[in-house]
Amino acid sequence: MSDEQHQTWLNKNVSLYRRMSKDLRADLLRMIPEFIGKVKWVGHEDFHITEEIKVCIAAEACVPILRLKGGMEIYRRMESVEVYPKDLASLGKPGAAGDANGRRVRLGWHWAQVGMEDGHDGYNLVIHEFAHIIDFASSDGKADGVPRFNSYSETRDWEKFVSQNYEDFQRELGKDNESFSDYGSSNEAEFFACATESFFERGEQFKREWPEIYDRLKDFYGMDPLLWTDDKRPVDVSADLETQANPEPETKELPEPAAEEELKVKVDPAKESDLLEVKVNDRGSGSITEYHANGKRAGRWELRDNDYDGPWRRWNNKGELIEQGWYRKGVREGKYQLNHSNGKNRLEGVYRNDLRDGLWRLSHDNGKLKQENHYQEGDLIRWEVWQTVDKSAKFGLWE
Repeated sequence: MSDEQHQTWLNKNVSLYRRMSKDLRADLLRMIPEFIGKVKWVGHEDFHITEEIKVCIAAEACVPILRLKGGMEIYRRMESVEVYPKDLASLGKPGAAGDANGRRVRLGWHWAQVGMEDGHDGYNLVIHEFAHIIDFASSDGKADGVPRFNSYSETRDWEKFVSQNYEDFQRELGKDNESFSDYGSSNEAEFFACATESFFERGEQFKREWPEIYDRLKDFYGMDPLLWTDDKRPVDVSADLETQANPEPETKELPEPAAEEELKVKVDPAKESDLLEVKVNDRGSGSITEYHANGKRAGRWELRDNDYDGPWRRWNNKGELIEQGWYRKGVREGKYQLNHSNGKNRLEGVYRNDLRDGLWRLSHDNGKLKQENHYQEGDLIRWEVWQTVDKSAKFGLWE
Protein backbone atom coordinates (compact mmCIF):
# COMPACT_ATOMS: atom_id res chain seq x y z
CA MET A 1 0.00 0.00 0.00
CA SER A 2 1.41 3.38 -0.99
CA ASP A 3 2.11 6.34 1.26
CA GLU A 4 -0.29 8.33 -0.91
CA GLN A 5 -3.15 6.02 0.00
CA HIS A 6 -2.22 6.16 3.68
CA GLN A 7 -2.13 9.96 3.54
CA THR A 8 -5.58 10.04 1.94
CA TRP A 9 -7.05 7.86 4.69
CA LEU A 10 -5.35 9.78 7.49
CA ASN A 11 -6.31 13.19 6.12
CA LYS A 12 -9.89 11.99 5.91
CA ASN A 13 -10.16 10.32 9.32
CA VAL A 14 -7.49 11.36 11.84
CA SER A 15 -7.58 14.89 13.18
CA LEU A 16 -4.23 14.65 14.98
CA TYR A 17 -2.54 13.77 11.68
CA ARG A 18 -3.99 16.87 10.03
CA ARG A 19 -2.69 19.02 12.90
CA MET A 20 0.89 17.69 12.95
CA SER A 21 3.91 19.30 11.31
CA LYS A 22 5.17 18.03 7.96
CA ASP A 23 8.23 16.28 9.43
CA LEU A 24 6.16 14.48 12.07
CA ARG A 25 3.67 13.31 9.44
CA ALA A 26 6.52 11.96 7.31
CA ASP A 27 7.99 10.02 10.23
CA LEU A 28 4.57 8.71 11.17
CA LEU A 29 3.98 7.40 7.66
CA ARG A 30 7.25 5.46 7.92
CA MET A 31 6.27 3.88 11.26
CA ILE A 32 2.76 2.77 10.33
CA PRO A 33 3.67 -0.28 8.18
CA GLU A 34 6.08 -1.52 10.87
CA PHE A 35 3.41 -1.33 13.54
CA ILE A 36 0.77 -2.99 11.35
CA GLY A 37 3.15 -5.85 10.63
CA LYS A 38 4.30 -6.43 14.20
CA VAL A 39 0.90 -7.11 15.79
CA LYS A 40 -1.89 -9.60 15.17
CA TRP A 41 -5.17 -7.94 14.19
CA VAL A 42 -8.33 -9.60 15.49
CA GLY A 43 -11.90 -8.54 14.75
CA HIS A 44 -14.66 -9.70 17.10
CA GLU A 45 -18.44 -9.95 16.71
CA ASP A 46 -18.09 -10.23 12.92
CA PHE A 47 -16.19 -6.96 12.74
CA HIS A 48 -14.06 -6.79 9.59
CA ILE A 49 -10.83 -4.82 10.07
CA THR A 50 -10.02 -3.15 6.76
CA GLU A 51 -6.62 -1.82 5.77
CA GLU A 52 -7.96 1.69 6.25
CA ILE A 53 -8.93 0.92 9.85
CA LYS A 54 -5.51 -0.65 10.51
CA VAL A 55 -3.74 2.44 9.17
CA CYS A 56 -5.83 4.83 11.27
CA ILE A 57 -5.40 2.85 14.49
CA ALA A 58 -1.68 2.32 13.81
CA ALA A 59 -1.20 6.04 13.19
CA GLU A 60 -2.67 7.05 16.55
CA ALA A 61 -0.83 4.23 18.31
CA CYS A 62 2.46 5.55 16.93
CA VAL A 63 1.87 9.24 17.68
CA PRO A 64 3.13 9.01 21.30
CA ILE A 65 6.32 7.13 20.32
CA LEU A 66 7.28 9.34 17.35
CA ARG A 67 9.95 11.15 19.36
CA LEU A 68 9.98 8.94 22.45
CA LYS A 69 13.33 7.39 23.31
CA GLY A 70 13.22 3.78 22.15
CA GLY A 71 10.62 4.34 19.45
CA MET A 72 8.93 1.13 18.30
CA GLU A 73 10.99 -0.82 20.83
CA ILE A 74 8.61 0.56 23.47
CA TYR A 75 5.95 -1.73 21.99
CA ARG A 76 8.20 -4.78 21.97
CA ARG A 77 5.81 -6.79 24.18
CA MET A 78 2.74 -5.97 22.08
CA GLU A 79 1.14 -9.01 20.46
CA SER A 80 -2.32 -8.03 19.28
CA VAL A 81 -4.87 -5.32 18.63
CA GLU A 82 -8.44 -6.59 19.03
CA VAL A 83 -11.35 -4.56 17.70
CA TYR A 84 -15.05 -4.76 18.58
CA PRO A 85 -17.83 -2.98 16.67
CA LYS A 86 -18.82 -0.60 19.47
CA ASP A 87 -17.51 -1.37 22.98
CA LEU A 88 -16.55 -4.24 25.30
CA ALA A 89 -20.06 -4.93 26.61
CA SER A 90 -19.93 -8.51 25.30
CA LEU A 91 -17.02 -9.14 27.67
CA GLY A 92 -19.17 -8.22 30.66
CA LYS A 93 -17.91 -4.63 30.65
CA PRO A 94 -20.87 -2.39 29.89
CA GLY A 95 -19.71 1.15 29.24
CA ALA A 96 -16.09 0.12 28.66
CA ALA A 97 -14.75 1.63 25.42
CA GLY A 98 -11.44 -0.26 25.51
CA ASP A 99 -8.74 -1.74 27.71
CA ALA A 100 -5.11 -2.78 27.70
CA ASN A 101 -2.67 -5.11 29.36
CA GLY A 102 1.02 -5.47 28.61
CA ARG A 103 0.53 -7.54 25.47
CA ARG A 104 -2.72 -6.50 23.83
CA VAL A 105 -5.10 -3.60 23.34
CA ARG A 106 -8.85 -4.03 22.89
CA LEU A 107 -10.80 -1.22 21.25
CA GLY A 108 -14.45 -0.51 20.57
CA TRP A 109 -14.30 0.82 17.02
CA HIS A 110 -17.19 3.26 17.48
CA TRP A 111 -15.36 5.02 20.32
CA ALA A 112 -11.95 4.77 18.66
CA GLN A 113 -13.46 6.54 15.66
CA VAL A 114 -15.07 9.21 17.86
CA GLY A 115 -11.64 9.91 19.34
CA MET A 116 -9.95 10.13 15.94
CA GLU A 117 -12.31 12.57 14.30
CA ASP A 118 -11.91 15.40 16.83
CA GLY A 119 -8.35 16.28 17.80
CA HIS A 120 -9.31 19.01 20.27
CA ASP A 121 -11.90 17.49 22.63
CA GLY A 122 -9.49 15.65 24.94
CA TYR A 123 -11.02 12.23 24.20
CA ASN A 124 -8.88 9.76 22.27
CA LEU A 125 -9.36 6.08 23.07
CA VAL A 126 -6.38 4.83 21.03
CA ILE A 127 -3.95 7.34 22.56
CA HIS A 128 -5.29 6.49 26.04
CA GLU A 129 -4.86 2.73 25.73
CA PHE A 130 -1.42 2.97 24.12
CA ALA A 131 -0.31 5.30 26.91
CA HIS A 132 -1.00 2.29 29.13
CA ILE A 133 1.23 0.16 26.86
CA ILE A 134 4.00 2.76 27.24
CA ASP A 135 3.45 2.55 31.00
CA PHE A 136 3.63 -1.27 30.91
CA ALA A 137 6.96 -1.06 29.05
CA SER A 138 8.75 -0.10 32.28
CA SER A 139 11.35 -2.46 33.71
CA ASP A 140 8.91 -3.82 36.33
CA GLY A 141 6.20 -4.45 33.73
CA LYS A 142 3.56 -2.64 35.79
CA ALA A 143 1.15 0.12 34.83
CA ASP A 144 1.69 2.58 37.64
CA GLY A 145 2.19 5.90 35.88
CA VAL A 146 5.98 5.41 35.73
CA PRO A 147 7.16 4.37 32.23
CA ARG A 148 10.62 3.13 31.31
CA PHE A 149 13.66 5.37 31.85
CA ASN A 150 17.35 4.79 31.24
CA SER A 151 18.53 5.45 34.78
CA TYR A 152 17.42 5.00 38.36
CA SER A 153 17.64 8.74 39.02
CA GLU A 154 15.30 9.52 36.09
CA THR A 155 12.85 6.91 37.34
CA ARG A 156 12.88 8.26 40.89
CA ASP A 157 12.47 11.83 39.64
CA TRP A 158 9.44 10.81 37.59
CA GLU A 159 7.94 8.89 40.53
CA LYS A 160 8.13 12.04 42.67
CA PHE A 161 6.62 14.11 39.88
CA VAL A 162 3.68 11.72 39.40
CA SER A 163 3.06 11.36 43.14
CA GLN A 164 2.96 15.10 43.77
CA ASN A 165 0.87 16.02 40.74
CA TYR A 166 -1.52 13.11 41.23
CA GLU A 167 -2.22 14.36 44.75
CA ASP A 168 -2.66 17.91 43.43
CA PHE A 169 -5.10 16.62 40.82
CA GLN A 170 -7.06 14.76 43.50
CA ARG A 171 -7.46 18.00 45.43
CA GLU A 172 -8.68 19.83 42.32
CA LEU A 173 -11.44 17.34 41.47
CA GLY A 174 -14.73 19.12 40.90
CA LYS A 175 -13.18 22.57 40.48
CA ASP A 176 -14.06 23.11 36.83
CA ASN A 177 -10.75 21.97 35.39
CA GLU A 178 -11.83 21.28 31.83
CA SER A 179 -8.66 20.01 30.18
CA PHE A 180 -8.08 16.88 32.26
CA SER A 181 -10.63 14.08 32.67
CA ASP A 182 -11.67 13.25 36.24
CA TYR A 183 -11.08 9.60 35.30
CA GLY A 184 -7.41 10.38 35.84
CA SER A 185 -8.14 10.36 39.57
CA SER A 186 -8.71 6.58 39.52
CA ASN A 187 -5.05 5.68 40.09
CA GLU A 188 -1.57 6.67 38.90
CA ALA A 189 -1.88 4.58 35.71
CA GLU A 190 -5.05 6.40 34.68
CA PHE A 191 -3.50 9.71 35.69
CA PHE A 192 -0.69 9.11 33.18
CA ALA A 193 -3.02 7.89 30.40
CA CYS A 194 -5.53 10.74 30.79
CA ALA A 195 -2.74 13.31 31.00
CA THR A 196 -1.33 11.92 27.74
CA GLU A 197 -4.74 12.30 26.07
CA SER A 198 -5.00 15.91 27.23
CA PHE A 199 -1.41 16.68 26.24
CA PHE A 200 -1.95 15.69 22.61
CA GLU A 201 -5.54 16.89 22.21
CA ARG A 202 -6.01 19.92 24.49
CA GLY A 203 -2.51 21.35 24.59
CA GLU A 204 -3.31 25.05 25.02
CA GLN A 205 -5.85 24.61 27.81
CA PHE A 206 -3.85 21.81 29.45
CA LYS A 207 -0.73 23.99 29.47
CA ARG A 208 -2.71 26.83 31.05
CA GLU A 209 -4.34 24.71 33.77
CA TRP A 210 -1.52 22.21 34.46
CA PRO A 211 1.73 23.82 33.21
CA GLU A 212 4.13 21.55 35.12
CA ILE A 213 2.46 18.37 33.86
CA TYR A 214 2.39 19.70 30.31
CA ASP A 215 6.09 20.62 30.36
CA ARG A 216 7.12 17.25 31.78
CA LEU A 217 5.14 15.40 29.12
CA LYS A 218 6.62 17.66 26.45
CA ASP A 219 10.10 16.64 27.59
CA PHE A 220 9.10 12.98 27.86
CA TYR A 221 7.40 12.67 24.47
CA GLY A 222 9.83 15.04 22.73
CA MET A 223 7.00 16.99 21.07
CA ASP A 224 5.08 20.19 21.68
CA PRO A 225 1.47 19.98 20.41
CA LEU A 226 1.09 23.71 21.08
CA LEU A 227 3.06 24.19 17.87
CA TRP A 228 0.61 22.12 15.85
CA THR A 229 -2.06 23.77 13.71
CA ASP A 230 -5.75 23.97 14.53
CA ASP A 231 -7.87 21.41 12.74
CA LYS A 232 -10.79 23.21 11.13
CA ARG A 233 -12.23 20.08 9.52
CA PRO A 234 -15.76 19.09 10.60
CA VAL A 235 -15.91 16.27 13.11
CA ASP A 236 -17.97 13.93 10.92
CA VAL A 237 -15.33 13.34 8.26
CA SER A 238 -14.92 9.65 9.14
CA ALA A 239 -18.57 8.76 8.61
CA ASP A 240 -17.75 6.83 5.44
CA LEU A 241 -14.71 5.01 6.79
CA GLU A 242 -14.53 1.59 5.15
CA THR A 243 -15.98 -1.22 7.27
CA GLN A 244 -18.33 -4.13 6.80
CA ALA A 245 -19.49 -4.06 10.40
CA ASN A 246 -19.36 -0.45 11.49
CA PRO A 247 -22.45 0.38 13.58
CA GLU A 248 -24.58 3.38 12.69
CA PRO A 249 -23.29 6.49 14.47
CA GLU A 250 -25.32 7.43 17.52
CA THR A 251 -27.18 10.67 16.90
CA LYS A 252 -29.73 12.59 18.95
CA GLU A 253 -31.92 15.52 18.07
CA LEU A 254 -30.88 17.13 21.34
CA PRO A 255 -27.12 17.09 22.07
CA GLU A 256 -26.34 16.15 25.64
CA PRO A 257 -24.85 19.07 27.59
CA ALA A 258 -21.09 18.81 27.84
CA ALA A 259 -21.16 19.92 31.46
CA GLU A 260 -22.37 16.52 32.61
CA GLU A 261 -19.34 14.30 33.09
CA GLU A 262 -19.59 10.74 34.32
CA LEU A 263 -16.56 8.55 34.86
CA LYS A 264 -16.30 5.67 32.40
CA VAL A 265 -14.35 2.46 32.97
CA LYS A 266 -11.79 2.26 30.17
CA VAL A 267 -9.46 -0.41 31.45
CA ASP A 268 -9.59 -3.83 33.04
CA PRO A 269 -8.36 -3.33 36.62
CA ALA A 270 -7.75 -7.02 37.15
CA LYS A 271 -5.22 -6.94 34.29
CA GLU A 272 -3.69 -3.55 34.94
CA SER A 273 -2.64 -3.45 38.55
CA ASP A 274 -0.99 -5.58 41.17
CA LEU A 275 -2.76 -3.51 43.83
CA LEU A 276 -5.76 -5.82 43.75
CA GLU A 277 -7.49 -8.12 46.19
CA VAL A 278 -9.54 -10.71 44.30
CA LYS A 279 -11.92 -12.89 46.30
CA VAL A 280 -13.94 -14.89 43.80
CA ASN A 281 -15.09 -18.48 44.35
CA ASP A 282 -15.48 -21.29 41.81
CA ARG A 283 -19.04 -20.14 41.06
CA GLY A 284 -17.77 -16.71 40.02
CA SER A 285 -19.12 -14.90 43.06
CA GLY A 286 -17.18 -12.61 45.35
CA SER A 287 -15.53 -9.21 45.14
CA ILE A 288 -12.62 -7.31 43.61
CA THR A 289 -10.96 -4.53 45.60
CA GLU A 290 -8.40 -2.16 44.06
CA TYR A 291 -5.99 -0.10 46.17
CA HIS A 292 -4.08 3.14 45.72
CA ALA A 293 -0.30 3.09 46.07
CA ASN A 294 -0.67 4.46 49.62
CA GLY A 295 -2.71 1.43 50.66
CA LYS A 296 -6.13 3.08 50.72
CA ARG A 297 -8.97 1.52 48.80
CA ALA A 298 -9.48 2.82 45.27
CA GLY A 299 -12.51 0.77 44.24
CA ARG A 300 -14.65 -2.23 45.12
CA TRP A 301 -16.92 -4.30 42.88
CA GLU A 302 -19.15 -7.27 43.75
CA LEU A 303 -19.47 -10.23 41.38
CA ARG A 304 -22.05 -12.98 40.95
CA ASP A 305 -21.84 -15.67 38.27
CA ASN A 306 -18.75 -13.89 36.87
CA ASP A 307 -20.75 -10.68 36.28
CA TYR A 308 -20.67 -7.39 38.14
CA ASP A 309 -23.70 -7.62 40.41
CA GLY A 310 -24.44 -5.41 43.38
CA PRO A 311 -23.07 -2.12 44.69
CA TRP A 312 -19.73 -0.69 43.56
CA ARG A 313 -17.74 2.25 44.94
CA ARG A 314 -14.62 4.28 44.16
CA TRP A 315 -12.53 6.38 46.54
CA ASN A 316 -9.74 8.92 46.10
CA ASN A 317 -6.34 8.30 47.67
CA LYS A 318 -7.49 10.00 50.88
CA GLY A 319 -10.20 7.44 51.40
CA GLU A 320 -13.02 9.81 50.44
CA LEU A 321 -15.91 8.38 48.43
CA ILE A 322 -16.07 9.90 44.94
CA GLU A 323 -18.38 7.59 42.99
CA GLN A 324 -20.90 4.79 43.60
CA GLY A 325 -23.60 2.86 41.80
CA TRP A 326 -25.13 -0.57 41.20
CA TYR A 327 -24.76 -3.37 38.70
CA ARG A 328 -27.32 -6.09 38.06
CA LYS A 329 -26.19 -9.06 35.97
CA GLY A 330 -23.39 -7.05 34.38
CA VAL A 331 -25.34 -3.90 33.49
CA ARG A 332 -25.81 -0.64 35.37
CA GLU A 333 -29.07 -0.60 37.26
CA GLY A 334 -30.36 1.72 39.97
CA LYS A 335 -29.02 4.84 41.61
CA TYR A 336 -25.73 6.43 40.52
CA GLN A 337 -23.83 9.18 42.35
CA LEU A 338 -20.63 11.15 41.62
CA ASN A 339 -19.24 13.49 44.29
CA HIS A 340 -17.19 16.67 44.32
CA SER A 341 -13.91 16.53 46.26
CA ASN A 342 -15.67 18.11 49.27
CA GLY A 343 -18.14 15.22 49.43
CA LYS A 344 -21.16 17.07 48.06
CA ASN A 345 -23.12 15.56 45.18
CA ARG A 346 -21.89 16.48 41.73
CA LEU A 347 -24.07 14.18 39.62
CA GLU A 348 -26.89 11.81 40.57
CA GLY A 349 -29.55 9.86 38.76
CA VAL A 350 -30.88 6.40 37.97
CA TYR A 351 -29.92 3.74 35.43
CA ARG A 352 -32.46 1.27 34.08
CA ASN A 353 -31.08 -1.57 31.98
CA ASP A 354 -27.76 0.29 31.49
CA LEU A 355 -29.53 3.47 30.24
CA ARG A 356 -30.08 6.77 31.99
CA ASP A 357 -33.72 7.23 32.84
CA GLY A 358 -35.82 9.86 34.56
CA LEU A 359 -34.37 12.89 36.32
CA TRP A 360 -30.60 13.46 36.61
CA ARG A 361 -29.22 16.37 38.64
CA LEU A 362 -25.86 18.14 38.29
CA SER A 363 -24.81 20.37 41.22
CA HIS A 364 -22.06 22.86 42.07
CA ASP A 365 -19.57 22.03 44.83
CA ASN A 366 -21.50 24.36 47.17
CA GLY A 367 -24.56 22.13 46.83
CA LYS A 368 -26.53 24.53 44.62
CA LEU A 369 -28.33 23.05 41.65
CA LYS A 370 -26.59 23.59 38.30
CA GLN A 371 -28.62 21.55 35.83
CA GLU A 372 -31.46 19.02 35.58
CA ASN A 373 -31.67 16.56 32.69
CA HIS A 374 -34.68 14.40 31.86
CA TYR A 375 -34.06 11.06 30.11
CA GLN A 376 -36.34 8.45 28.61
CA GLU A 377 -34.67 5.06 28.06
CA GLY A 378 -31.28 6.70 27.48
CA ASP A 379 -32.49 9.56 25.27
CA LEU A 380 -32.12 13.11 26.59
CA ILE A 381 -35.57 14.70 26.21
CA ARG A 382 -35.20 18.06 27.92
CA TRP A 383 -32.95 19.91 30.33
CA GLU A 384 -32.91 23.01 32.49
CA VAL A 385 -29.82 25.07 33.36
CA TRP A 386 -29.72 27.41 36.36
CA GLN A 387 -27.86 30.72 36.05
CA THR A 388 -28.91 31.73 39.59
CA VAL A 389 -31.01 30.16 42.33
CA ASP A 390 -34.24 31.56 40.87
CA LYS A 391 -33.31 31.99 37.19
CA SER A 392 -33.00 29.17 34.67
CA ALA A 393 -33.15 28.42 30.95
CA LYS A 394 -35.01 25.45 29.48
CA PHE A 395 -34.03 23.43 26.41
CA GLY A 396 -35.55 20.51 24.54
CA LEU A 397 -39.11 19.21 24.58
CA TRP A 398 -41.26 20.70 27.33
CA GLU A 399 -45.04 20.44 27.51
